Amino acid sequence: MLEDLKKAASIAKKIRNDAEKLLKPGESLYNIAETIETKIIDLGGFPGFPVNISINNIAAHYTPKVNDDKKIKDGDVVKFDYGVHVNGYIIDTAFTVEINDNKYKDLIDASKEALDNVRKIIKKDLEVSKIGEIIDNTIKSKGFKPIYNLSGHRIERYILHAGVSIPNYNNNSKIRLSEGTYAVEPFATNGAGFAEDYTLSGIYSIISDKPIRDPNIRRFFMELYKDYNTIPFAYRWLYNKYNGKINLNIAIEYLKKNGNLYEYPVLIEQGDGIVTQFETTFYINNEIFDMMS
Repeated sequence: MLEDLKKAASIAKKIRNDAEKLLKPGESLYNIAETIETKIIDLGGFPGFPVNISINNIAAHYTPKVNDDKKIKDGDVVKFDYGVHVNGYIIDTAFTVEINDNKYKDLIDASKEALDNVRKIIKKDLEVSKIGEIIDNTIKSKGFKPIYNLSGHRIERYILHAGVSIPNYNNNSKIRLSEGTYAVEPFATNGAGFAEDYTLSGIYSIISDKPIRDPNIRRFFMELYKDYNTIPFAYRWLYNKYNGKINLNIAIEYLKKNGNLYEYPVLIEQGDGIVTQFETTFYINNEIFDMMS
């Protein structure tokens, strides 16, 4: 397991350099996402989830759609959130850059320093609320707010969000870090400090194998599970493979209504604030492994 995580982390580190080079004015979000996801596969991994490119007040879960024409612009604050898995063992990581400007440097530094401060104290048996307290105090010391309703999370094999949340503030939880894999991801904002649903993302994950009456959609679902297990996947990943063979929109809506698929919402900052994010994945046993260090 640890060897698979290390391989995924090695790929993720290489990918970060490639991503930073692509984040420039005029580059399309679609091309960035497709290029990075292809590179992950070429390096021997698989995307742990669709590449998220969330800009300015968009907090999370924006991945380009088919024929998406959005492009990077000067002054954009870009959160680049991506994952790599090897045999289902997932590395989840993110960083923020401002394109050809320094207007939001302090806000970017707030989330980055919050993660750096967590690195100094994280250990087995630490209460998750203590991590949240460090994040909250660091971000507030810079004059900003954490996003209170976004959090890090435990990761298990093929399961990106595995139950235990790592808050971005002191929520007084007595849950302690046991041995396992955890993503810590401080979000900072100059807005209200809360994220809210904006629109649907085109990112899905399988949440149930509830019986499916339609045989064609049942076959489609079985192929989805074979390809992705419970790893999140994107509509655009399916488009080239299935469009014309099955009515993709009808099949997906059926599976959502039947309770087989969940579609993630795009999240925006409630007060229209700019949002920044940094994230790493820790493996914790008797030692601490910062998988992206």
